[in-house]
Amino acid sequence: MSTAKNPAINAKLLIEADYILGEGIQWNIETQRLYWTDIHGKRFCSAKFDGSDLTVMDLDERLCSFAFDQDGQILAAFESGLFRFDPDTARRHRLSEFEVDKPTTRMNDGRCDRQGRFIVGGMDEVSLRRLSSVMRVESSGTQTLFEEVGCTNSLCFSPDGRTMYFADTSAKDIFAFEYDPASGTLGEKRLFVRLTSNEGGPDGSCVDAEGALWNCQFNGNRVQRILPDGTRDIRINLPVPQVTCCCFGGPDLNRLFITTARENLNIDDASRYPLSGSIFYVDLPVRGLPEDRFNGRVGEIASL
Repeated sequence: MSTAKNPAINAKLLIEADYILGEGIQWNIETQRLYWTDIHGKRFCSAKFDGSDLTVMDLDERLCSFAFDQDGQILAAFESGLFRFDPDTARRHRLSEFEVDKPTTRMNDGRCDRQGRFIVGGMDEVSLRRLSSVMRVESSGTQTLFEEVGCTNSLCFSPDGRTMYFADTSAKDIFAFEYDPASGTLGEKRLFVRLTSNEGGPDGSCVDAEGALWNCQFNGNRVQRILPDGTRDIRINLPVPQVTCCCFGGPDLNRLFITTARENLNIDDASRYPLSGSIFYVDLPVRGLPEDRFNGRVGEIASL
């Protein structure tokens, strides 16, 4: 891919919607469908590559992030903890509770590493105080990786699985951790990139096959491609401010799907940005990577 001129591309509308907080979007190669959650709307959604055959499932609790296993079942991070979740029936079974001693926190962003461990973190909903944590989830149990987190975001992994990206949306920084694929332990942490004042806050991210990170910038109206050396590359402009999460998908894994939100928009902004909460896409001359599956059988886990 040519990166000399840092081109800007305008995203196209895939599904016009009013999701309050669209998030967690991912492409399932097996079902050839796109899946995402509207956290505050308590909705679990899916559609085909072209946005057709849209299904919307109402939920009893806010679903924040999730991972499919090899059986098509879901390890789901609901606001109050981890659950087994059936994407066809919405039946769920609690596996764990999350930070019960911290009433203002809930679960948030999560993604599997290249070996299928689910890495998920939380956030403080009141003022993004650094009260929450990030954990590693395996069939055998959970382990806290680090604490003092205001709002977990941008969790994703380099193609070789040796770098974990992470952002705390309470600040402007995206960090890169050394990551041991064999054990799932973290090594040295370094600053990967610091967003500028007009780029908004770092929200969800994904990594392409060339190792570049695509970061959604909340209140920044964009998705920014950032090369492994921290250099900004392609920018995708959106007609809405609250850009939340993205993933590669489609038959050739070269379509970037993007969720957005309309959370707390005032009347003027809602009128100015009527497509807020919709799903967008852009076709790119670079491929993504398949979404990693959870490496355990969720249906066999009694508790975590």
